Amino acid sequence: MEKSKLEKFISKYNLGGSCESVLWKSDGTDITVKCISDDKNVLGMVTVRDVQLSAGEYGIFDTKQLSAMLSVLNDVVTITPKRTENKVTAVHFEDGNVKVDYVLADPVVIPNAPELKQLPSFDVEIKLDQKFTNTFLRAKSALSDVETFTVMSDGTSANVILGYSDMNTNRITLDVDTTTNNTLSPINFSARYFREILAANKEVTSGVLKVSSKGLA
Repeated sequence: MEKSKLEKFISKYNLGGSCESVLWKSDGTDITVKCISDDKNVLGMVTVRDVQLSAGEYGIFDTKQLSAMLSVLNDVVTITPKRTENKVTAVHFEDGNVKVDYVLADPVVIPNAPELKQLPSFDVEIKLDQKFTNTFLRAKSALSDVETFTVMSDGTSANVILGYSDMNTNRITLDVDTTTNNTLSPINFSARYFREILAANKEVTSGVLKVSSKGLA
């Protein structure tokens, strides 16, 4: 398989180091990861399709280490599980010249990402396109110390604001396009996590950010 496909998959769940210990679940064709950040603020699920990896669970304890080891390999790699007493204990990567063996962790030491049992209704749905993504990434770089971004709406127009406060502050306000737009009092989310999500998905041409007054985006 192409190494870049695997690296893209890793970047989408790792989010700049936010989710390091995860469980890869393969059905023989697709690999799915459910992940949760250390502070429990971000819950995610990512699937990479058409990857030939034997069905089973693969405990990746240190994703940063795995990424560093993969960087040694050339563009096309083969992936082979290594088994001890019928248990997968490592993954062997090879590009024809270089061989890499990554030791797996016991799945019991991997943080369990819970299921979202019930989603609230969403008050505002914001269109995410490449213009929004690029603008938000530039805004976050300009206000690198700002920890949160704010979503608010008066029912007619909606805004995403970095640096929002009742006091006089440096801030950047983005007017956004919406598909659903109800009144929403200012509500804050992590700007760092959202930046990492957008950066890991820069190739996406259209998406949506759904925001609920219950505190979930």
